[in-house]
Amino acid sequence: MPVRSVLRALAVSAALVVFSAAAASAAPAPTTSPSPTPIPEIARVYTSDRSAESARRSIRTTFVVTAATIAREGYRTVADAVETLPGVSLSRYGSFGALTTVSIRGSSTPQVLVLLDGMPIAGSQIDGVDLEQIGTNGVSRIEVVEGGGSTLYGSGSIGGVINIITNAAPSLGASVSSGSFDTQHYAFNTPYVSYSRSYASNAFGLPDGTVRGNSQASFNTIGLHYAHRIGAIEASLTGSLVSNALGAPGAQPFFSPTSEQSNLQRDGRLTLSHASKGSVQTLQIGVSSLDLGFTCNAPVDPNCFNAPSKNPGASLSQDSKTMVGLRDDVGNDDARVVYGVDLTRGNTRVDSGIPYAVDQLPQIATAAYSQVAAYAQAQITAGKDAEVYAGLRGENDGAQGGAYSPSLGALVRLGPALELKLNAATAFRAPTAEELYYPGFSNPHLQPERTRVGDATLQAPSLAGGVSLTWFTTAGTNLIVDSPVTFAPENIGHALLQGFTLAVKTRPFHGYTTSLDVTNLYRAEDLETQTRISGRGPAVAATLAFDYVAAPADRFDGIGISATTQGRRGVLDPALPAFDQPVGFTTVNAHVGYRIAPKLVLTLRGYNLGNERYSQIGTWSAPSAPYYAYPMPGRSFALELRT
Repeated sequence: MPVRSVLRALAVSAALVVFSAAAASAAPAPTTSPSPTPIPEIARVYTSDRSAESARRSIRTTFVVTAATIAREGYRTVADAVETLPGVSLSRYGSFGALTTVSIRGSSTPQVLVLLDGMPIAGSQIDGVDLEQIGTNGVSRIEVVEGGGSTLYGSGSIGGVINIITNAAPSLGASVSSGSFDTQHYAFNTPYVSYSRSYASNAFGLPDGTVRGNSQASFNTIGLHYAHRIGAIEASLTGSLVSNALGAPGAQPFFSPTSEQSNLQRDGRLTLSHASKGSVQTLQIGVSSLDLGFTCNAPVDPNCFNAPSKNPGASLSQDSKTMVGLRDDVGNDDARVVYGVDLTRGNTRVDSGIPYAVDQLPQIATAAYSQVAAYAQAQITAGKDAEVYAGLRGENDGAQGGAYSPSLGALVRLGPALELKLNAATAFRAPTAEELYYPGFSNPHLQPERTRVGDATLQAPSLAGGVSLTWFTTAGTNLIVDSPVTFAPENIGHALLQGFTLAVKTRPFHGYTTSLDVTNLYRAEDLETQTRISGRGPAVAATLAFDYVAAPADRFDGIGISATTQGRRGVLDPALPAFDQPVGFTTVNAHVGYRIAPKLVLTLRGYNLGNERYSQIGTWSAPSAPYYAYPMPGRSFALELRT
């Protein structure tokens, strides 16, 4: 997308936000017409400091996607729910269900730590946690903390932390939807059990007349929830089983008609909390495992990932871990100390499915990993106009060595309506089993990534519906990137990533709100070669959203429209492969709802209404054929009925 188009879209977005804010402030107060109750603000967050904390007093940049927002916007997966947050960038390798990678503030996917109810999800060691494979049914909220989180969460949280929080006792509810590309979705919740199933054939035509086949996706998720009080102890037990099967057609024009992927994710969490005067002790025990399988018919499929041989193309990689966390939260909002220990032990099986000679069995690598860590963080209120925190974590990751991760931050109130938030920390990431041992595409000599991260946020919570401007920076050594020549991971000596995010929102006016989010990753540079690091998100991205939430008594449930513009990912460089330089694009989504009954809503949803045909991952050809590589489907619609 040309730079002028991006700037034009941002200018129009900003003008609409200013116009909406002016209209809201200039309009007379309502007289007899009822106004819907505003959506309540998030009172407390849990991820930014590993304890319940007032959202207003959270110094780290934290965004929350609630269950109400998930239902209203129709987010089917966690990837959908976080896609438009400032600083978050997703890369989709196809339509619904296809692999989706995530970047926060220019990070790589392995630098983003994904938690389920506060504990890591298995999968990061073998292929990265795929947010498109995690459904939103039974999810109470999703908290996204941006910036380095190694002090509290350890390895893998350089870019940030995504915490998927499930509801220990969800209420009764159900939804069903059907739409384009044979999309079907069914879900129900009870206080103890939740279940969802999603299916899509994803057979869509390309501008050259061909049909993108073998893209079908089928997801099944069952969740168990139980909460009970045992004397002075609050106990909750949650578990989930996710089974996914989908086609893996590969890149255009190297289409594979037989490749298929299967995922089996199992998670269980036991949480025991004891609250006494001024202290909350929490014990968490968790197990998590992922089986990731690929199959294809090597003898008849020339684009099978496996080399043609008599051995069928099949692989099964596994990641399983057991975790224990014990922490104590002492104090109050004026002075608080959080300290604890984290213990993890896991095993991996890395299987490429690729034999190195005819009739030779694929090579398989197995490895064990462990983590032992202790951390502490203190936060105090320094008068009426300042709060500060300081923390330190010591962690040992077995064969990968250990690290100390200090952090420091402050919130300074510059006036009655203006605040400044500052954060600085060191962060690290140990190489994963796949990066170290994947046969043919690994590097056993990789060194852990070491970075210094920081940000500064100037925010005015009471201006319009809230305005914030954040500048962020990451300076690192030994960052792990994929070689454009060998496709194997390698360390680069020094790198620097810098950018800013802008978030503006109007106050609700008769149920109407407008928001604008802009991210500018103006620098993602390998300082030794003075080239931009590929795969770190677009230089410029913006989302403009308009929403109307009707009063509960209205038949009309509301309407929502959002437009997201992303510029080119990377720079035009003849030395880089074409798939590192996809073109920019703009997508427009919308929904409108009608209440058939007080608690029964019929919603029409439209996706990619501008019918953009693009390949977000790469072009593989001239810009005149941007639907090569991993193309996106065109315009689609869905009709949803939910309680």
